[in-house]
Amino acid sequence: MKESIFINQAFTTSIKTYIDNKETPENPILFSFPVMVIRTLIAIYGELDIINPYRTNNEDRMGGFDSNLTKFGFSNKLLKDFKISFQKYYETKNNNLKPNIYFLKIEKYLMDMFFYRQRAINMTNDQLIAFQAYLYLSNTKNAYMKQELEQNVTDIYELDTYYRSKLFEASHRFALLPYQKNILIPEAYTLLGYTLEMIAQLDNSTLEQLNNKILNFFKINPDDPEKMDRLREAIIYHQRYGAPISSGNGYVDMLLLLSVIATIMMTLFAITVRVLG
Repeated sequence: MKESIFINQAFTTSIKTYIDNKETPENPILFSFPVMVIRTLIAIYGELDIINPYRTNNEDRMGGFDSNLTKFGFSNKLLKDFKISFQKYYETKNNNLKPNIYFLKIEKYLMDMFFYRQRAINMTNDQLIAFQAYLYLSNTKNAYMKQELEQNVTDIYELDTYYRSKLFEASHRFALLPYQKNILIPEAYTLLGYTLEMIAQLDNSTLEQLNNKILNFFKINPDDPEKMDRLREAIIYHQRYGAPISSGNGYVDMLLLLSVIATIMMTLFAITVRVLG
């Protein structure tokens, strides 16, 4: 008898593997990436919302898989791409192609789903910490997950950065602000006491001056086409060791830091005058 396909082969095989092995929690197959995708979905939505649609082959009808995964705000458009990406990951894996470019995409979608739920339902810090065990972060203690991470990506810290940015957004509850094209990564500003609300109020000329001072502080050439990658590495270094990369000249570093702080203070003063005026 021909096997019934639920959504696509990737979902069908992965959910069946989960069901067949969930009673043996130490089984290595439960830590394979396809099964971890299903386990992560269950951690976000609950087992009934994932397994029941599979058992009833209900993908897009009322009470089915699609409605369950979009109930916290994840869009139907993104869900469609998530399902396609999971199948493409499956096909790429079967062809033994590494790195698998769909690995990162799927993980980021799972993080997005979780933080949609976090916005909809009050969650404790313990719940946030528990969820991290399902993610392929660089500090994972699970040997199987660490091996898959290293095999499927070229930068094992990329998901760390994305997850921190989602945590930052969740803790600050951003309002919609005017879009600024020429912005650095959020941590570059918050590291120096600047908020994205302040950034949104800067004119392009002032923002560019501030960006250049921040890049110079981290010894990054503003014209370097890979400046964002270098800045991300510098931020990670600072967060890990408590100090930015230095040229070794303390006097020069101090002047650069004071220059950045001066720009911030002058800009805050200008914003205050604009608001009061």
